Amino acid sequence: MQAKIKKLLLAFLTAAVGQSAYAIDLQPGDVIAPKPGINALQLTYQYSEKNDFYSHGNKVAGYPTVSSSVYVVRVGHSFEVGPLPAYFYLQTPFGAVHPKGYSGGSGMGDTSMAFALWPYANRETRTYLGVAAYLVAPTGDYDSSKLVSMGENRYKTALQVGYEMPLSDKISGMTAFDALWHGDNTDAPLPRRHQKLEQDTLYTAQVGARYDFNPQYSLTGTYYYTFGGETSYEGIDQNNSTRLQRFQVSGIGNYSFGRLTLQYSRDLKTENGYFEDGRLTLCYTVRF
Repeated sequence: MQAKIKKLLLAFLTAAVGQSAYAIDLQPGDVIAPKPGINALQLTYQYSEKNDFYSHGNKVAGYPTVSSSVYVVRVGHSFEVGPLPAYFYLQTPFGAVHPKGYSGGSGMGDTSMAFALWPYANRETRTYLGVAAYLVAPTGDYDSSKLVSMGENRYKTALQVGYEMPLSDKISGMTAFDALWHGDNTDAPLPRRHQKLEQDTLYTAQVGARYDFNPQYSLTGTYYYTFGGETSYEGIDQNNSTRLQRFQVSGIGNYSFGRLTLQYSRDLKTENGYFEDGRLTLCYTVRF
């Protein structure tokens, strides 16, 4: 009986950690169209902890704490497509995920790329409408004999639309919506090794505001609501659709050597899966 309970815990843990990347989070100012001809290098460190697990809105005991430390390298370039501003970036994460008491995964994560285009960009009125397409390729380290890996062994694609406008001289408002589609993982990790993992489309709406103290310092706050993304193994639905609310606050400083961004986020409410107690992110961006 104890072995059966442990196996069920492993199954739920696999599904929960596998759904850890919920949305295409926009960073402060991402909806602002960049001027053409700019190259950018972004280095990010992120640490997160997840302690409590929920099923249908109820906390379930017996699940291990999950922590992760991830480094992300991103390179990008801005240009124009006809008269429209455009941007492309390529990024790859490195790091480790540690479920306490179980084998974790470490190494290189899946590489993602994005192409953004602004059908409308008015710098005088500070009003922008942008659309972006994303592709995540399964280049990361993956081992189905482990409970979790840095890579997911599947392709993912996403479409996103974002809008930004001024609310006052110092305050700007942003809203965005994205849909994330998942390819199949034909060799799911333990305890469902060699089974096919499928996942429904995952949707996220986000709304935020940025307050500019001056040209050098800004403060932002963002609210996210994510839903959908039910998983299935060998065609059997797991009845674990995501219903997640979370928030993020960011402090931004622009200096002669680049931009520093410090962010803190945590979950507010979750229906199924782990509750993220805290995520701390430090980001350095330099343009040239």
